[in-house]
Amino acid sequence: MPPSSRRRRHLAALVGSIVVVLSACSSPSEVSSSGDADASASGSAPSSGAAAEALQTAYTGQLGEPPTTPTEPPPDVDLWVVSCGEQSPGCAAPTAATREAAETVGWSVTVCDGQLLPDGWGDCVRQATSAGADVIIPIGIDCPLIRQPFEEARDAGVTVVGGGGADCDAAGGPKLWASELLQLDGLSIQEVYELHGRLAADWLIGRTDGQARVLQLRFTDTLWGPWMADGFEAELGTCEGCEILSTLEVSAADLANGSMAQKFSTALLEVPDANAVLVPLGGFMPFGLAQAVVASGRSDDLAVITGLGSSANLDLIRSGGGQDAIVGYPTEWGAWGSVDTAIRVLNGEEPLVQGNGVQVVDAENNMPAPGEEFTGGVNYRAAYTEAWGV
Repeated sequence: MPPSSRRRRHLAALVGSIVVVLSACSSPSEVSSSGDADASASGSAPSSGAAAEALQTAYTGQLGEPPTTPTEPPPDVDLWVVSCGEQSPGCAAPTAATREAAETVGWSVTVCDGQLLPDGWGDCVRQATSAGADVIIPIGIDCPLIRQPFEEARDAGVTVVGGGGADCDAAGGPKLWASELLQLDGLSIQEVYELHGRLAADWLIGRTDGQARVLQLRFTDTLWGPWMADGFEAELGTCEGCEILSTLEVSAADLANGSMAQKFSTALLEVPDANAVLVPLGGFMPFGLAQAVVASGRSDDLAVITGLGSSANLDLIRSGGGQDAIVGYPTEWGAWGSVDTAIRVLNGEEPLVQGNGVQVVDAENNMPAPGEEFTGGVNYRAAYTEAWGV
């Protein structure tokens, strides 16, 4: 496959997928009280109380617990899981976890590979509807991206439960799903992504001792990109000594045509006083952004944090390869939560909050062992099987 085709296919996964594969992490570590606060990327603790508090807020994050209210999985359910693209680990891992959870309760599961493209996602939804599926769980797909197929599924009586994406009403359209995945108590999906942004800001405030001078990338092609940016900007605004020096808007087209890395490199050159960088999606880093940080010669002086990402981002953090932190999300817990939501909807019960939230991971705090999943210390499998009686 030509390089341009590979970029386009990977791009679609980045746009559609809002789930992330991370490894398990330990509880937040103690924050050290020594070192040079200006060494933003390599890591010393802040000297000021407010900055130290912000850093600990980032490491603690916000995580809940899986629901404990018992519910009995109905039998003979035909579930279709629409993967945003099995070529991408960010789609394949939660798809596999959804299958595992559904098969645990004895459901029949069909996985349809959306092949990283909205047309593919729509085709999968239509196939599921035509096949008489009882439930569809779209992994990492926002309803507005393929509204018509979801309307057809609703009209055919298919129950659709979110697998990390937003229903169409989040963009001013009709509500087409039985339920989104409810992640944290009292927070809408928009507020969850604003929380991602706030925690990223807290980490930068802490790692720069309240002196963050930020190059911010803002992803404009998704619902969650602006939501994350809004949360980041609001939280950074609480830091008197912090400032966004420049905001670089990036889009799907920038990744597809290979221009994102050059745009980022240019933006970095234009803000020589920057000591902090926010990248909204960890999947951007291997496409030249991490290399640009290293090539700038400023890697040791820049605190670089991303939002949603994968184990590749954790490897960059471990190796000092141009990234220093990520806002971690327990993907597979969320997949089991989507199945729990589907069970309760089919039973005529109210969907419950699943508790899968976020914590910031860096080299010294919450960093998982290679090959393990991020769980926030929660044995979610045991919790769900107990609640389901299986």
